[in-house]
Amino acid sequence: MEDGHSNAGSKDYLVSLMFSHYDLNNNGLLEAQELSKTFEDEHLSQLSKECSLSDMLAYDDVDHDTHLNLNEFYAAFSKLYSKPPHPLELNQVSARVGDNIEIKCDVTGSPTPPIVWRRHGLDLAQLAEDELKVFPDGALYINNVRLIHAGNYTCHAQRNKDVVQTHALHVHTLPEVRVTPRIQSRRPGDDSLMKCHAVGVPFPKVEWLKNDEPLRSNAGERIESIGSYSGLKIHSINFADTGAYMCQASSIGGLARDISSLVVQDDSTPSRFPTNKKFFVFHDWGVSVYEPQNCRLLHMIQSTDIMPGTQDYVCGSKGVNCSWGRAIAVADRYIYVTQPNKDRVLVISNIQMVVVDVIMTDRYPVDIFYVEHLDQVWIVNWRDEEDHGVKTIQVIREASQKKKHHTVHPEPIDGHFDLVYSLFIPPMQEYGHRYKYGYVSHTNQRGLYKLSLPAMKYVKAIDLAPYNCVPRSLQYSSLYGLVIMECEEPVTRRPTGQIVMDYLTDTVLSHKVTLLGQPYITPDSRIVVTVHREKTSVTLIVQHTTEDGLKFAFDVRTTLNVSHVIFHPSTTSHSYDLYATSADKGDVLFLNLEAGKVDIITGVGKPLDSHLSEWGAPNRPIASAGLFGTYLISPANEAIFVINGDTRTVNCEIGGLVHPRHVSWINSRP
Repeated sequence: MEDGHSNAGSKDYLVSLMFSHYDLNNNGLLEAQELSKTFEDEHLSQLSKECSLSDMLAYDDVDHDTHLNLNEFYAAFSKLYSKPPHPLELNQVSARVGDNIEIKCDVTGSPTPPIVWRRHGLDLAQLAEDELKVFPDGALYINNVRLIHAGNYTCHAQRNKDVVQTHALHVHTLPEVRVTPRIQSRRPGDDSLMKCHAVGVPFPKVEWLKNDEPLRSNAGERIESIGSYSGLKIHSINFADTGAYMCQASSIGGLARDISSLVVQDDSTPSRFPTNKKFFVFHDWGVSVYEPQNCRLLHMIQSTDIMPGTQDYVCGSKGVNCSWGRAIAVADRYIYVTQPNKDRVLVISNIQMVVVDVIMTDRYPVDIFYVEHLDQVWIVNWRDEEDHGVKTIQVIREASQKKKHHTVHPEPIDGHFDLVYSLFIPPMQEYGHRYKYGYVSHTNQRGLYKLSLPAMKYVKAIDLAPYNCVPRSLQYSSLYGLVIMECEEPVTRRPTGQIVMDYLTDTVLSHKVTLLGQPYITPDSRIVVTVHREKTSVTLIVQHTTEDGLKFAFDVRTTLNVSHVIFHPSTTSHSYDLYATSADKGDVLFLNLEAGKVDIITGVGKPLDSHLSEWGAPNRPIASAGLFGTYLISPANEAIFVINGDTRTVNCEIGGLVHPRHVSWINSRP
């Protein structure tokens, strides 16, 4: 073995020579007397005082026949060869979303040992996931890599856990860029504004170009770049400013561009910045639909209207108040809204702005979620006027299709429908990750049930008893595949901290017993804000998502009695800012999550009295129009307030509404 190196063949040859040398009676078997005699004759005790050759019979006699055959002897010594000739270094692996990758394990042996792959200590063979496979040669194959696959993987020989190799998988994406407006027409002397939103992992370098040439913006000049290139403002434009303006994002994942065209001409009719959004307001006397820029009423559905194709009222005859559970937009085609007291879901057409379908449910449907990539609507039915934590779940399939819809239950457990405490459905996030699983919690049970969304059945139970955790609220991060939980104790509901779990393996990564409150996550998964409500104040704890979990950034304490929290696209970055409403004042708190700057928007109307809120909803909700949607809307006691997110001022107040409770944004055109 020259230079201390050997190949597999020379190892096998050496082991065979040793076997022949120890086999004193040449019968092809090693017995206790032969091993003892060889140990004494060869003075092997000088090598170790702790063990002898005879110990091999205790550890390596696989078939327990009191002697070793050649195969058992080979297997025993293969453990010694599990360590490669060079130290096992951390293996850095890079992949792009959508790639198929194979990772080789450098742990070797003779014969080649079976290899075990783990993530956060869990044997990946136990996962039974189609996208993760361990090949017979010991390689790990990941099909259709996603952001949630990023992280560390370890490999070791099945019979030797002491020699481990770690592989760090870094997943990057092709940048995505969107601009608004697509085209605008301006007169000479006007100002022009274009907005850009870039997404990518790692976050890309962003710049503006005009007709393929980089734009240089300097202080005092006409061309001004805003908020990390998330906006471009051209002051006092002239004819020479006509052109195609490109927002470009580049990273290790590639390059992406989107174009905003500016036309400068004398006779142009200046267009206002496009909104392309409208919002539905659900109140005691029906549904009102508005346009946010001019706050114009587009349509009204009265509580006493007869729904087309039925003999039923929208809510009831004259004098009967509407009672709304929750409302969501479905594929820009419909608004789905629950009516708990009527055991049904109404489907309202975006174009016609009338009820086009009535879907009957179990008793008291309240919560409602949309899974876009599966086109499913999930409903949680309380089964009572109060939340007793014994709810049923139903699913509406092909929710965006023009058809008569019905509900189905997920697959029963032990022959009966599951009665749940909470259902946690992953929201659609910026990176477009198509989540395969959700989770369900049960009253006073310290754990979760993993729910396959495509199959609509339970696949696994996750034990959280070691952490004394009944999950109260839960958020998903498509960055690094994290699940963030707010925990409470059974029965007493005393808070027991925040758990971070790996989505891929359901392994708990951290438990911070002193981090209390409800977590919220930005649509780009980059920031988690935990809202901790105390007797006289509220603390907002801001954490960043990293490869190593959640890292504390800063916290903000406020005396504002927070009712509801929402994220809205930032004007100073490509990420998001936080807005929080007050449960008892006409104020909205603004928090710049990048700089930590706090502002209070005043004059936003008196909130609905908290005792009038229904079905566990916040008494002062707030909703963002989302990407490139300038506005936020928040119902007050007898009015709706439209807030301009760019200027952080009230755009308008829409009065004459009795107890507006829910608001839902939708694109003006499907």
